[in-house]
Amino acid sequence: MNLKINICISSKSFFKWTWRKRHYSSIATKLTNKAPNINDNLSSFKTLKFPESMFVYCNDVAKDISETVSVHLTKKYGNKKIEIIEANPGPCLITQHLLEKTNYNICVYENNYNVFKEFLMAVHSNYGDRIKINHGNFLLLWKIGFQDRMDRGDRVSKFLSSIATPQRPWSHESPSLRIIASLPNKKFMNYLIYSFIFQTGLMVYGRPELYLLLSPSVFKRYSCKPIIDKTHYKTQTILFQSIFDIQSLKTYPRKAFYPPHVSKSASKNVRFKELKELDDKYMVLAKVVGRRDIFNPECLTEDLLKPYWYFVKHHTLSRKNFVIPMLEQWIPGCGPYFIAQGYTIFTQFGDLTPPQILHLFLKFISLPEFNHSPFLNSMESRIVKLLPSSQITHEDSVIEQSENNSAIDFEEFNNKDN
Repeated sequence: MNLKINICISSKSFFKWTWRKRHYSSIATKLTNKAPNINDNLSSFKTLKFPESMFVYCNDVAKDISETVSVHLTKKYGNKKIEIIEANPGPCLITQHLLEKTNYNICVYENNYNVFKEFLMAVHSNYGDRIKINHGNFLLLWKIGFQDRMDRGDRVSKFLSSIATPQRPWSHESPSLRIIASLPNKKFMNYLIYSFIFQTGLMVYGRPELYLLLSPSVFKRYSCKPIIDKTHYKTQTILFQSIFDIQSLKTYPRKAFYPPHVSKSASKNVRFKELKELDDKYMVLAKVVGRRDIFNPECLTEDLLKPYWYFVKHHTLSRKNFVIPMLEQWIPGCGPYFIAQGYTIFTQFGDLTPPQILHLFLKFISLPEFNHSPFLNSMESRIVKLLPSSQITHEDSVIEQSENNSAIDFEEFNNKDN
């Protein structure tokens, strides 16, 4: 009797396992044939004014993105088995195509796991250990890091514990991290700068290679040039381009991404109106790679990262700040030295490229009077505001808010300009 019961239970368990396997496999097959419909489960995305995740839901676009990314990765790594991190894959269309066409492993972080559980399980059913599924929003590492700084926790290290890539020096020949993500705003871009400058969080793992889907306004903000793009060339532009190379690979229709884009304003006087209108039309696939040569004896060292960050931040509050008068505020009488270097009293910080600003910084700190100037004390006072505090005020937020220089700050990360 007991034997019959055990056989019956085993048969039911096997049937349930087989049915689940076939069910998820059939869903996985459908993913490659047509784009999933936006059903009632996704209706909540439409109500989000400031969404924290974005995904591709057009199968043809996802296929082209995966092919474009795999071509670039194959040029560098060949058939070598590597791991890719994908943030918020949604219905897993890009994931599915990459796993099918390559031998790469993928580590997925999905913010809306319950919504997309069926898709995630379907892909896992087909590819098993080649995909690791994690709950959480990879794009909110800035927020998790902020919480760690407040109570000295280790949330970030636990969150990233699924990453198989060992930590490598920034100057290593191959990038340590390969990341694919669709960004609904500029917060993650700012986080990359902060993580590198303060050597914390994601950048501790080494030099990254990212394939990011960005709105035209965000891409412009971090790829623009001085003189040509005066209105867009800001503090964050300079810092970002000092650390990373960024290039546009392709563009895709905005309607292939979800949630839908919500226009800021219909007013004719809205700032950067033409660029904002492009955000309704398409997304840019951009390749972002950390500059391998940023750490060398003739460039930066880890000890100089914070001084360089403060140098750029302080002097580019306005792009019209004149170089020599600003530097003489720190070291009186240093003007003739910089005139001999080719600068004039009319040279503005907004006229200089990121490499030129870095060169200017290195010349500035090489002056004998630098160590006795008020620059270092001013920098330390500013950095003190970044340290953990039992009370968070507007003035003492993670990084000072500024409309002019796009500074990283908790207020902006939470709900401000995207």
